[in-house]
Amino acid sequence: MLDSSLIDRIIALAQADDDIRSVILEGSLVVRSHVDALSDYDINIFSRDFDRYLSDDGWMSQFGDVLVYQKEMFQFYGAIIPTRLVIFRDRPRVDFSFWRISLLTDLVQGFKEYESYRNGYRVLVDKDQLARQLPAPDGLGFSITRPSRDEFLQTIYDFWFEACCVAKYLVRQDLWYAKLIENRYIKDHLYRMALWQHGVIRGWQPDPFLHLEGKRFEKWASPELVRAFAGSFSAYDSGATWKSLFAMLELFHHLARQTASVLQIQYPARVEAGVLEYLRQLSG
Repeated sequence: MLDSSLIDRIIALAQADDDIRSVILEGSLVVRSHVDALSDYDINIFSRDFDRYLSDDGWMSQFGDVLVYQKEMFQFYGAIIPTRLVIFRDRPRVDFSFWRISLLTDLVQGFKEYESYRNGYRVLVDKDQLARQLPAPDGLGFSITRPSRDEFLQTIYDFWFEACCVAKYLVRQDLWYAKLIENRYIKDHLYRMALWQHGVIRGWQPDPFLHLEGKRFEKWASPELVRAFAGSFSAYDSGATWKSLFAMLELFHHLARQTASVLQIQYPARVEAGVLEYLRQLSG
């Protein structure tokens, strides 16, 4: 259930600022999926001028007692979208993003597409009657698409390359950096392959539980896959990291082989064999 008091305050902020022309709520609270007491409020503010909200954080306090916030940004068709991700002491977290009005016009006219709106959105403020012209949601946002041959093979080679880097820093006894690669770069490739394998099994049908960064993994993955992934995590210990590295290699081999077969892409088995032999030599 939406916090009506919070929504009212957000609307009041927009109504009091003539530069803000539209405010849209996106995300799980609109789609009403995967919602709990900790669900974020994703607020898109479309404004002619929002610099004051970026240079001064005083405006945040009108929504509650600010515990901590983060200054972030993301790119949308090359445009920089500044954000303020705010955790309140007695309220849900609110993620404010600031957009130029021209981007809303592009979305309405179909020149650009925002995947999140395909799953659902709620217009809170629409002073120019522009946001009401956005395409209706179709529930197909954030679907996992079939990779091209080059994309698929590049992911395989990137995974093996990072595996060699983990081994290199383990041999050098540079454990911190080895763990950084193990728990960041290499797992990105491993998780992407898991998504593709899930996609080929389901015939690339949309799955509302899927998330590109791993949210809700335990809700869509099989118990066997979850157990296999558990072996890819290890303690801050060189021996344990060698073990988890080879566990990742085994899991990746299984996922990539099965996916390659369905995609009818020749699997680079000779390269894999060479990489495994190299890693076994380094591991002693």
